[in-house]
Amino acid sequence: MSHNTSVADNQHIANCDHQSRRLYPEDQQRVDQYLEEGVNEVERSPFRPLRLMVWLTVVIVVLGVLSRVIGYLVLPS
Repeated sequence: MSHNTSVADNQHIANCDHQSRRLYPEDQQRVDQYLEEGVNEVERSPFRPLRLMVWLTVVIVVLGVLSRVIGYLVLPS
C-alpha cells in the first residue's frame, strides 16, 4: 500500500508544481508570501493515541454499566 501512497503523493506534488507554473511570477510571489505569513496556521497539540484509547475505554465501560442498570430497572427478575 505504501507504494500506491507514494505514487499518489508524487502525482500530487507534480500537480502542485504544474499549477504553480500556471501563475505569473508576481502572482506566485504573492501566494508564497501569504502562505509564509502563517495567518491560516493553527497551533495543535500532538496526537496522543494512548489518551484516546483510555477515553474510549472509559466511555465504553460507562455505557456498559448504564445499560446494565437500565436493564436491571426495566426487566423483571
